[in-house]
Amino acid sequence: MTTSGRIVALATVCLLVACSDAPARPPDEPGSYDDRDSYADPAGDDSGYHLANAQVDAWFARFITPEMPGGAALVVKDGAIIHQAAYGLADLEQQTPLTTAHAFHLASMSKQMTALSIMMLAEQQKLSYDDPVGRYLPELQKFGDALTIRRMLNHTSGLPDYSDGVMEPLMKRSDHPTNDDLLQVIKRKRKLLYPPGDQSYYSNVGYDLLAIVIERVSGMTFPEFVQTRIFDVLGMTHTFSLPNDARMARDLIALSYTGSSDEPEVYRSDELDGIYGSGSIYSTIGDMALYDEALYGDVLVSRRAYAEALEPAMLNDGSSDPYGFGLELGQWHGDAYAAHSGAWLGFNTDYVRFPARHLSVIVLLNRDYDYPDDPRIALQVAEFYRAEP
Repeated sequence: MTTSGRIVALATVCLLVACSDAPARPPDEPGSYDDRDSYADPAGDDSGYHLANAQVDAWFARFITPEMPGGAALVVKDGAIIHQAAYGLADLEQQTPLTTAHAFHLASMSKQMTALSIMMLAEQQKLSYDDPVGRYLPELQKFGDALTIRRMLNHTSGLPDYSDGVMEPLMKRSDHPTNDDLLQVIKRKRKLLYPPGDQSYYSNVGYDLLAIVIERVSGMTFPEFVQTRIFDVLGMTHTFSLPNDARMARDLIALSYTGSSDEPEVYRSDELDGIYGSGSIYSTIGDMALYDEALYGDVLVSRRAYAEALEPAMLNDGSSDPYGFGLELGQWHGDAYAAHSGAWLGFNTDYVRFPARHLSVIVLLNRDYDYPDDPRIALQVAEFYRAEP
């Protein structure tokens, strides 16, 4: 089956599950799980991963109970969903159970979509990775030609993050600042943190500025670009970028919580909701499965072009850093993986894909406390699927 065909099949399966009112429930204790509730195929699981799927549900039950905020998880292998489930509550006040159709804030998982948008424009020869960003953002020309799009993608640009004297002047400009407000703040910086390419330093600011590059090159707003060029193309019907009124739709969106299991506190909105690029996208596990499968084909960019996203950043001294274009790079039991996590306003997310195995794990949580994160949570789930059925 072609990649496009697998995307259609995935979309059909996700729609069937999303239309079901019965979310997967974690077992009270290992061995009590009714496995018919959590598989992608409402008729039952024929993937051969029965044991692994039950083990995953039992594992989540160790730290998520039905009466607390929880999350959703999905495992996809060779373009087919072999497990998806939701655990806990989407809304404590209304006691709404989480389902696999609820959308979560992806936080920094969104960076790969910003990077992909840049890659799409590069493949159309509308920009090049090694172009100085000042070519598209004249406001930043004073930082020189070494400040390139590639280095912004790789987090080796020298640009600051919000904690580096950016937030205070940004909030002085507006109670609800925009990307343009951010650009004006960075424009007023006297110098970068370090010469571009000298080191790696994670910069959300860099990705929010890349969103402006996308806008100026494409002639569309960033939310319009990702919606029309990525989400609509792939049938990701429950995915959108902020700013968007859908963010407050309590029937569609999982609320997020901070604090503790004893005293959870709900988040509503944030003053940075008007800034996008580094972490502004909401999505579901099913929509993310469609996105993941598209990366194996030529649907959005060619496979040859996408391969560059999986190359580590090269520094001026000849060393490398394991970060590609919006993706963290690593090894797991000898297999290369690309991944990204996210944490923002009570949401915690993680996504890891193993291209050689055609295996991916997506975990979206709506709380920022009491969950195992060492090693990253998606790798802990992937551990159950090391063996073939």
